[in-house]
Amino acid sequence: MYKKMLVPLDTSSFAECVFEHVKEIVTARGIRDVVLFGVIEPLRPAATAYFGADGVKEAEAKAKESMLHYLSDAKEKLSLGASNVSTVVLLGEPAAEILKYVENNGVDLVVMSTHGRSGVSKWLLGNTVERVLRRSSAPVFLVPPASCRLP
Repeated sequence: MYKKMLVPLDTSSFAECVFEHVKEIVTARGIRDVVLFGVIEPLRPAATAYFGADGVKEAEAKAKESMLHYLSDAKEKLSLGASNVSTVVLLGEPAAEILKYVENNGVDLVVMSTHGRSGVSKWLLGNTVERVLRRSSAPVFLVPPASCRLP
């Protein structure tokens, strides 16, 4: 039934609460493709006035590089064996980018935490998660932080 899983992550320990669930679902269902997914939110237009266009591009490039490094570490933590685990980082609004990726890339299942980082990128139920849950064409498996053993 499930062939491709999308796992949106935002670098928070709350987002990583999904790891044990991802391992269990992948193992039980034999999911072949898992995509660890990050979104970098673009800096606001006012930042261009302050940092300049080159400064904004450089900051976004550094943020993307940092997210790719984080996702690479997450891939190692998951160690999903026979599954093909890839990483994707996009620039944009998190919920919109997640939904576009689901639609355009054959995603069968989304697994994400109900809570994540606050501040610039809020992944709180009622914001990104609620939009994904309400608009996704694929089933969404939500993991609450209460089910997680944080360090």
